[in-house]
Amino acid sequence: MNVHIGQDNFNTVNLDLSLFNIKQGDTKYIKSEGKEVFDFVGFILNDKETLAVFPKYFYSEHNLSVVNQTENTKNDDIKLLFDVMIKYMNKESSNAQANSHFGFKPEFISDYPFASFFEVYKYFQQYGIYHEELTEIKPNVNGKIAWKQTIQKSNVIVNNGNLLFSPLYKKRKRAYNVFLSECMAFVINHTIRSFPLFIKLPNINYKLSSFDFIKHREYTIKQLILIKNKVFKDTQKNLIRSLIDFFEQYNRSAQGGEIHIKINYFDKIWEEMVGKYLNDHFEKVDENFNTLIFNNNIQKSPIEFDSKEFSVDVSPHNFKIRLDHYADTDNAIYIFDSKYYYKVSEMNYKQFSYNELLRGKTPKNIKIYSALILPSYISGSGLHFSFAPEYIGDKLNGTKILEYYLNVKDVMNNYIL
Repeated sequence: MNVHIGQDNFNTVNLDLSLFNIKQGDTKYIKSEGKEVFDFVGFILNDKETLAVFPKYFYSEHNLSVVNQTENTKNDDIKLLFDVMIKYMNKESSNAQANSHFGFKPEFISDYPFASFFEVYKYFQQYGIYHEELTEIKPNVNGKIAWKQTIQKSNVIVNNGNLLFSPLYKKRKRAYNVFLSECMAFVINHTIRSFPLFIKLPNINYKLSSFDFIKHREYTIKQLILIKNKVFKDTQKNLIRSLIDFFEQYNRSAQGGEIHIKINYFDKIWEEMVGKYLNDHFEKVDENFNTLIFNNNIQKSPIEFDSKEFSVDVSPHNFKIRLDHYADTDNAIYIFDSKYYYKVSEMNYKQFSYNELLRGKTPKNIKIYSALILPSYISGSGLHFSFAPEYIGDKLNGTKILEYYLNVKDVMNNYIL
C-alpha cells in the first residue's frame, strides 16, 4: 500500500489528491497566501493508497518533504497518530457515556467501528475467546458414566447375581455458543488484517469460520441479540453489545470504497494532551519569567493543573471565564492556555483579559504567570505581550504573557503512555 503524508494547514500541492475522495471541508484555500491547505487531521484509505494528515508542526517543512523516504519512521508516526486519536475518542466516549462508535460527535468522523473493536479486544485480553461448555447427559454416547441419571432412568437387569444397567447414561461437555466465539474471532482478525499500519497486534489463533459475518450482517446481528438475551454476566452482555455495535456501524461504513478516519477540530485533542504534559513534566518558570521549564526526568509535576471556571459577572448574563490550564500555589497563579495555532499574528486579547480579571482578585504579593502553549517541531519560548513603559500603571505593572512552543511529537508520545 502506498502512503502519502500531509500536514494540517500545510500546502497540498505536492500530493495527488485525485487518488482520494476529498470531501468538502477537508481542505481550505488561504487567499492571503494563495494556497490550498489541509483542514483536518487523520486518514483516508482505499484499497491501494493511504493519506495520513498529521497535526500542525508535527514535521518541519524540510522533514515533511523527505518523510516518504524513511519507511520505518513513517509507519511509527502513523501508529502514533492513530493511537492518540483512539485514546481521545475512547476517553470522550467514556466520559459522555455516549454511543461507543468512533465518531459519535460531529468533529469526529470514522467509517470503521474501531471503538467497538477495541472493546471486543479488551474482553479477549482479559478472558480469551469466549468459551462456554454445556454438559450433556445422554444414553449410549461417549463420555463418563453419569451414575445418578443411570440409576434413576435405566432398566435394571440381574445377570449371574450382578446388577446391570441398560442403557448407560453418560455425560460429555460440548462447546456452547460457538457462533459467538467465531464471531468474536472474526471481528478481531478482520480488523487487524485490514489496518496493519495502525494496529500492530498478532492475529488470534482460532479456527476460521466459513460463515461470512459481514456479508450476512443482518442475520449476525439477530443471532447476537438472541444470544445476549440468554447470558447473565455483565461482561458477556457487554461483549455481545460491542459486537452488535460493530456490525451495526459497519453496515453504514465506507462509501465509495474508502474509509475516512478524521478529526476536524484537533484543538480539542491538543488541549487534552497539553494538560497531561503539564501535569507530567512541568517543573517551574525561570526567575525572570522568560520561559517555562519542563523536566522529562520527572513523571509528576510539583504543580497540579486543571481546567478552571470563574464567575466574574453579576449582570443578568452571568458571564464566566474558563481557563484551559490553571494552577495556584502559595506564591503564584499559573494561567496557561493551549492554542492550536499555525502562527500567532495578533494579540491574544482573551488571554490578556483573563490575566487582568484575575489580577483584580489576587493579592499583590502573588505572582501571575500567563502563557500560550502552542505546537511546534522545536520546543522553545518567546514573548507574546509585555506592556510598553508608557502604559504601565500601578495596577498593570508586571503584566506579561509568554508564548511557549511544545514539540508536538513529544506531547503525543507522552499522551499515550
